[in-house]
Amino acid sequence: MRSRSIIITMVVAAVLVLILYYPGKQSNQPLKVYVIFQEDEARILLEKFKKETGQSYEVIRMSGGEASYHLLQMNKTGIDVVLGGPADLHEQLKKNGKLIRYSSRMVDKIPGIYKDKDGYWTGMYMGALAIGVNEQVWKQDPLLATLALPERYEDLLRPELKGKIEIPDPETSGTGYTLLASLAQERGEEKAVELMHALKIQSSSTTFSGISSAQRLAVGEVAAVVSFMGDQLRFTNSGYAIYSSIPPQAGWEIGAVSILKSGDNKAAAKQLVDFVLSSDAQTDYMNSAFSLPVLPNIKVHPLLASVKLEKLLTTYRFDIAAEHRDTLLSRWRVVNEH
Repeated sequence: MRSRSIIITMVVAAVLVLILYYPGKQSNQPLKVYVIFQEDEARILLEKFKKETGQSYEVIRMSGGEASYHLLQMNKTGIDVVLGGPADLHEQLKKNGKLIRYSSRMVDKIPGIYKDKDGYWTGMYMGALAIGVNEQVWKQDPLLATLALPERYEDLLRPELKGKIEIPDPETSGTGYTLLASLAQERGEEKAVELMHALKIQSSSTTFSGISSAQRLAVGEVAAVVSFMGDQLRFTNSGYAIYSSIPPQAGWEIGAVSILKSGDNKAAAKQLVDFVLSSDAQTDYMNSAFSLPVLPNIKVHPLLASVKLEKLLTTYRFDIAAEHRDTLLSRWRVVNEH
């Protein structure tokens, strides 16, 4: 009788091991993913992941500001992975104890500048802030046609551009906050908020997300915007006449991936992190989103070949951007109330 009990126990243990660790088996529970970039770009990756692993998924599209609010203020649970969005968002989550540490099998291939030294998040792409101009709108506007195209943020403050530019809102948009935080690190908080406020007054509106600015630029609703270059190149690739330039000391992002402590599907979450950090996934993402991969030795898309990264603010610190977020946004609100 005792030997029979031992056999039954061993069989049960073996079955549990197979359920937990056999790579071909996936949880029936969908992997829940907060996506901070475009949903169509995410689905290209997630459908390929599903095909390779059999793992179902649910996408919840969020802007960076929305994700920060939901995960920090509302203490949202049940989400497994935060996919994309500037690294300062992931730094916030790390500092608030929301993430688990995970060192992917791909992590050693990724340069140190693109990953958290403590292993809580890893970069999967990088992108630079850029000034985008709709060349057709510019040439057809009698006040703009004779002006040189803007190369610096201050060029967007020309009186001829009043009501013809747009910036994303730093409270709701990761792009907008990257702009504010990088200006603060370059020239101090007071001057940064002052310039951002001047750009807001000059704008026809402030958009909820960076991609919204790029969309409005592409269809000619505004003449110029500040957004991530990848969002602009996405429309350039579709045939829109957009001129993009990186201003001096421009802010930039590491688009990161991290696993939430409150998630219910950590094994699948780790598989997804491994997948999006792979060379194939980064190449696929580059070709749809036009952000630069963080893995070396990936041949860049022709539209990215002329991107001048030497113009970037090389001293930009994502941890400082995360640490100063509340203070910076408070100063931003105070200025905009007057």
